[in-house]
Amino acid sequence: QASWPFWLHESLQTRPAVAASVMYRAIPVANKACAERVRQRNHELHRLKMRQMRPQVDTSEPTTMQMDHLRNNLKREQLLEDRYHEIDRENRILLQKMSDIMRTTTSSGTRAASGPPSLNRDSRKVELMRITSENQGILKRIQRAQPVYNHVAWEDAYRRNTQYLKNSSEHPLVLKRKVSRAGGLVPLSAAKGERSQGSSVPPPDEGEQEDSSGHAIYVLKEGRKIGQRYYLVEMSTDGRTLAISAYDGDNKQTLELLVNETNHRRLNRETNGDYNRVAERLHVDNGHLQLYMGETILTGSSGHVSPETA
Repeated sequence: QASWPFWLHESLQTRPAVAASVMYRAIPVANKACAERVRQRNHELHRLKMRQMRPQVDTSEPTTMQMDHLRNNLKREQLLEDRYHEIDRENRILLQKMSDIMRTTTSSGTRAASGPPSLNRDSRKVELMRITSENQGILKRIQRAQPVYNHVAWEDAYRRNTQYLKNSSEHPLVLKRKVSRAGGLVPLSAAKGERSQGSSVPPPDEGEQEDSSGHAIYVLKEGRKIGQRYYLVEMSTDGRTLAISAYDGDNKQTLELLVNETNHRRLNRETNGDYNRVAERLHVDNGHLQLYMGETILTGSSGHVSPETA
């Protein structure tokens, strides 16, 4: 500040705002090139001193670390050596036992007759048969049990009420229909129009296609003898129609029959909901699956060969 002009020094003392603005100005120099050369030289000297600076504290490894008892853990080595000796001793004993067994000739005499393997074998077998019989009885009672709620009656009441609503409405009735997902039941060839002569399965009308939920439930799956052959009989229903298929394992052939809703209800009433009794009415005639319903005979489509043998 002593080198500043007297007028600037007086103005800084009298006006603090001027002092604040002068603080951020560059230091006045006579030659900018020389000043830059001096600043660069001072910076290089500072970096050189930083590189040549030595610490005041000695951080090197102490000389005591070179001692043998610190570099090697003799106790651990002794324990490992003892362990290895113990393993070698056990291995020698095991090898000696194996060699003795191989050298010793076993006697070829017949083994003495032993007693029964179990003293309560018969009682356990009787108990198992009793449990199996009770489980089969429970399964039959569950299969023959009638549902408390009759969904077929609910659907009839819904159609009847919908018809009443249409009759009483002044304007055309428009109801939102629930979009149902595609069911897992594979459509039978009988449902596609490939019905043989004498079949009593009519094609589903437009209303049935719209009201069908598309969800199939298997109500029967068992092996059964039909005629002179054994078939794997499967029955599935979506609440309306009944799909019946019989698979012949010897000929790799599947026979199919589709029962419409009216005949399905009739079968349900006659058999009291027991699909085993429905399976007893099945017959096979000339490669067609038939279902006897009194004087009416339902005939399914002709059998087709499984793709694995086609």
